[in-house]
Amino acid sequence: MSYSMGSLPAEIVRSIVSQIDSNDTLCNVARTCHALYDTSIPFLYDHIALYDQEGGTGCHEFEELRPLASLLLRRPDLARLVHHFTMRDAPSTGFLTEETLRKGEPVELLEVDDVFKDRIKAASHNEEEEKQWLEHMTWPDHGDATLALLLPALPKLESLDLMIMHGCTYFEKMMQRAGMREKPFDKEPGFLALTDIMHTWYDEKYGMGVEYVGMFMRLPFIRRIFGHRIGSDDGFDGEADKTLAALDTASSTVSHIELKDCKLHARDLANMLRAPAALKTFIYEVGTGHLSYCSMDFRATVSALAPQVYHLENLWLDFEYSYRPVWDDESDDTTPIASFTQFENLKVLKVAIVFVFGDEVTSSLSQDWKQCQLQGLTDKFPRSLVTLHLLHCEDNFELVLLALENMLAHKERDVPRLSKLVFQGAILKAKEWWDRIMWITQLSKTKGVEMVTVTATEGTSSYNGAVERGWGMDKDISWAEGVNILNRYPPDKIVEWQYEMQHDLPLVLKSM
Repeated sequence: MSYSMGSLPAEIVRSIVSQIDSNDTLCNVARTCHALYDTSIPFLYDHIALYDQEGGTGCHEFEELRPLASLLLRRPDLARLVHHFTMRDAPSTGFLTEETLRKGEPVELLEVDDVFKDRIKAASHNEEEEKQWLEHMTWPDHGDATLALLLPALPKLESLDLMIMHGCTYFEKMMQRAGMREKPFDKEPGFLALTDIMHTWYDEKYGMGVEYVGMFMRLPFIRRIFGHRIGSDDGFDGEADKTLAALDTASSTVSHIELKDCKLHARDLANMLRAPAALKTFIYEVGTGHLSYCSMDFRATVSALAPQVYHLENLWLDFEYSYRPVWDDESDDTTPIASFTQFENLKVLKVAIVFVFGDEVTSSLSQDWKQCQLQGLTDKFPRSLVTLHLLHCEDNFELVLLALENMLAHKERDVPRLSKLVFQGAILKAKEWWDRIMWITQLSKTKGVEMVTVTATEGTSSYNGAVERGWGMDKDISWAEGVNILNRYPPDKIVEWQYEMQHDLPLVLKSM
């Protein structure tokens, strides 16, 4: 007996259609009949993803952006179906047209639909702005002018994944006005469903500014902000970013801030971290090189979290994997973080050991110095701590293992709730410490702590086994793949120790 799609229950048809991951296929299904159209269209418009056809390496125009915006502005029923929006790479800002016009050469200008004219009139604050916006809409390479009209027209938008560069004037205006409840958001607020934003950049040498983070933090129901390849302005005595400095204390609904391969000056961090009313998770992976030439201050980084001491539950302080930072600038202060005990509700801490012991931990120092550091992991953490990850332990295996033994000896006094300890480093190159690590692992069990050893795989982002990193404390949050493989890393492996003597090697590596 044969069955047609029309004879199947609606739930089964919907389940089948939900498995289709090709927009072309969804379009074909939608064209077959009215019933399948109604079933397919919500999946087709649920996540709109635009990718630059030239490879995503700069500011280019997206051919689909303008007709898509025109359609969704005319069809609010379709606009309501959009829950997620992704753009790789940055929308263009009319640079080529501007240069061509300056040279007096002809440009083939575009017609501006009435729907765009109406939206521009409603959004503009004066006639001059309206006139300029309309002019830029005629330019074939001004995606910024179009994007700024499209995004506020998506009332159910939940997540926004963008590569945005300096100079996206219209996008900036609309974000600022949405946050400040200014026209066109004065009577009806915008972005009421938007909770998650990713702001990434493609350049492997230079970073993007922090100003957009400040704009995003003003949005009415923002919950999670993710930043990649973002840096403060160069210089050590320059002014703080104005968008961050303008944020009021405890004014933002954001509860999760994640900055990977980023580098911010202490003043920008302080302004950013005082704004959340209750920040639960803060992840900061320090980037290096030309990303930003601002100074780095270990203790000031933690001090910036002072407004969140009673709220913070998850903290991750690390540095970018591929290129280990060299804290050798006279403006950097690598004095180790004195304590995390002020974070009374902290449950999970992931921290590179350089933040705990200072940059001297990587040097060949005297035995007296090492003896002084043995207390480096005692009286350091809050009693609320449940999970502790010590990262880049290869910086000084000897010191970390001795300090760990000392910490476990005082577990009931210092960290009575600790139940999981993750020891991460280049284990495969440290055979002389394998026996010691195995012994500490056994000692942990006697203290009621599960100790997991993780080895960092050798290689960089170009390594054949590199994979796109996840986001969040558990790396279980996914965003669109980064450009130029800048978020691809060799995966870490879990080490399972083999205690039976018949094994040639005392360890087995398993995927995490």
